[in-house]
Amino acid sequence: ADVGLLGYPSVGKSSILRKVSAAQPEVATYHFTTLNPILGVVNLPDHRSFVMADIPGLIDGASEGVGLGHDFLRHIERTKILIHVVDVSGIEGRDPIEDYEKINAELAKYSEKLARKRQVVAANKIDLLGDSDNLERLMDYMTAHGVEVYPICAMTGEGMDKLLERVWTMLEEYVEEPDETTEEVVYKAQNKPDFEVKRDDDGAFVITGARIENLVAMTNFDDDQSLRRFQRIWRYMELDKLLQEHGIQDGNTVRIYSMEFEYHK
Repeated sequence: ADVGLLGYPSVGKSSILRKVSAAQPEVATYHFTTLNPILGVVNLPDHRSFVMADIPGLIDGASEGVGLGHDFLRHIERTKILIHVVDVSGIEGRDPIEDYEKINAELAKYSEKLARKRQVVAANKIDLLGDSDNLERLMDYMTAHGVEVYPICAMTGEGMDKLLERVWTMLEEYVEEPDETTEEVVYKAQNKPDFEVKRDDDGAFVITGARIENLVAMTNFDDDQSLRRFQRIWRYMELDKLLQEHGIQDGNTVRIYSMEFEYHK
């Protein structure tokens, strides 16, 4: 993913992803609703888009492997920009500044490179602030530390446009940090196909390959726009031709990743 949503459980990461993309992560009032990263494509005006990941909430001790800490941190490591989501409302007794410091301490313990990754802070749940001074305290603290803060409400979408435009600018400015610990390796291109088709024991045609598996994982098949996008990319990849070369017939089952389709010419 280009952008990762970072933060403690239940601060609103899944709600943000649901609001700005076609992805449909489960949203509930209990912690750890998200146990695996969920990807969504964020579309902006003028045909701009980027991929955002709802990364499961970190907990204290993640850098030592507590819970699924190492798995979660590896996902964060693969992103370019981080949106650090904090619950500014304080309705669950959380302090946004304390949460911000603890999460970044876990990042630093795990990897210096991860700690240097660019972040913006999304101060979520501003609709529930009431008389709390959490937002003012957070803004003062982040200003003193040179960190940008964007007050938002993931449920209504308030403040989201400004946040997403800033993230797009950061992606445009992004420069990959060189890894000084690895030696330069030169790879020679080989004529390895992008996709492979095999017949399963039940007769289904199974397509494997990183590109198509990622496409399936990122597609919400209950959304018409997302489904049309999937069909366009399917045609571009010429998967129909590949299946026909392997003898597929009308009504045969096609299996990709965890999804099954019925083939029709």
